[in-house]
Amino acid sequence: MIELSIIIPTYGRVDKIRNAIDSVIGTNNFEVIVVDDNGLGSKNQIRTEGILREYEKVENFNYFPLEVNSGAGVARNFGIKHSKGKYITFLDDDDFFIDRKLEEKFKFFLGKEKQFDICCSHMRVERDGKKLNVSDDQFLGSDAKQFLLDGTCYTSMIMIKKSEIVRIGGFFDTPYLQDHTLMLKAYLMGCRVCVFEEEVFVHTLHNDSTITTGKRPISGVALRTKLEKELANKLVLTSVESKRLNYRWNTIEYHSKWISNGRSFRLFIYLMNNTVSLSSSKSDIYESIKLIIKFSVNYQYYCR
Repeated sequence: MIELSIIIPTYGRVDKIRNAIDSVIGTNNFEVIVVDDNGLGSKNQIRTEGILREYEKVENFNYFPLEVNSGAGVARNFGIKHSKGKYITFLDDDDFFIDRKLEEKFKFFLGKEKQFDICCSHMRVERDGKKLNVSDDQFLGSDAKQFLLDGTCYTSMIMIKKSEIVRIGGFFDTPYLQDHTLMLKAYLMGCRVCVFEEEVFVHTLHNDSTITTGKRPISGVALRTKLEKELANKLVLTSVESKRLNYRWNTIEYHSKWISNGRSFRLFIYLMNNTVSLSSSKSDIYESIKLIIKFSVNYQYYCR
């Protein structure tokens, strides 16, 4: 009986995916599903399939090439649909699990499955094999308010009951923030979250291709804002917390106006009156200064 399904979407990382698979292959009652998002017949799909032939006889290993490049959210949902495990977790194709930590996390989750639907954990960040000190290597969001205000989540941090991810409808088909919007939706739909307070996988930084590339699509951030507003309406927030959220949301609205209508003096007035004026913390002030500088040099971080 399959207990846990590990879903690995892959795109453009033919030379790295073997390391991801080898970090989980052969674990008793765990299933590995590789969803190839390169596009059927593409050079990278053919090369990936060739490399993965060595796993054909490995028990509970499955390879699914998608017909066309569809994005990480669609690829993961395809994996969920074809999974056999009672529980689901995820791994990016250039990352890998730390020895025994996935099993430890799964055992921890099993001990709490009656109280919780999702178990999240932390990660180690490396570049060229060296550990980096970063600000977002810890999962933050053990309750809905904390996740709304300060949430940090990467997809490989998430382990979830299959019945729950099916119930909430899986990942959004969005080009950006699939992990964050999934967790917002989970909280909106009543999922209960526990945290395994250990690093479970290594997240590698490099400049290779990703399933989502280039400037950050504004549509993904707009979706996050929409879900945040829905969640905020369900929570009791202080005036300070509400002001923080409005600063964030108005910043996204500012970027949306820029992308839709171009840079203008009217846009600068909107920035000053609706975003900069709401700065209520040192971090907000710092971000506001960066926004003004980026406006002055005509630098836009987001795209359509």
